[in-house]
Amino acid sequence: MPGKGTFVTSTTIEPAIAQKLTGLSEDFTSQGIVSATEVIDCSLIEPPAPVAALLEIPAGGEVLRLYRRRSTAGGPVALLHNYVRAVNLPGIEHVDFEKESLFNTLETTYRLRIATARRTFSAEPANEMVSERLGVPLGSPVQYLEQVTYLADGHPIEYSDVWIRSDRLRVTSLLSR
Repeated sequence: MPGKGTFVTSTTIEPAIAQKLTGLSEDFTSQGIVSATEVIDCSLIEPPAPVAALLEIPAGGEVLRLYRRRSTAGGPVALLHNYVRAVNLPGIEHVDFEKESLFNTLETTYRLRIATARRTFSAEPANEMVSERLGVPLGSPVQYLEQVTYLADGHPIEYSDVWIRSDRLRVTSLLSR
């Protein structure tokens, strides 16, 4: 029957974040999508207890807290809250993350080998912070991604919470058998 099927509009972006271990900025660049990153916070802090446990950080340890908003020509598409183990990463809080990607900085500047990650996707109602930062109505559905990233030696290096405007960015998977 005509008019049935899957339709992709030019206002929806489909990065490969459900298929491979890349960041949004890498996906956007590889697809020729112009994006901008706004750093909301970049500081060294003592991590919240759940983050410390996930990243295996002892009491008194520090993480880089990196809050960013990624936008395209259509407006904000994602809000990213990253926590990065700060041990052996001198000066990471001074990196210009509006111009540099987190994974590239870890791999190039600090010579770390990112190997794997565990990503969990779910739908959530936008809370007040997400609503304000992404420009969506309070309570509207957003895609939520939680990730723990591991180095080649198996140690965790980064934890992130990411909220995605599903009306502007669609998460897809390519599966094979």
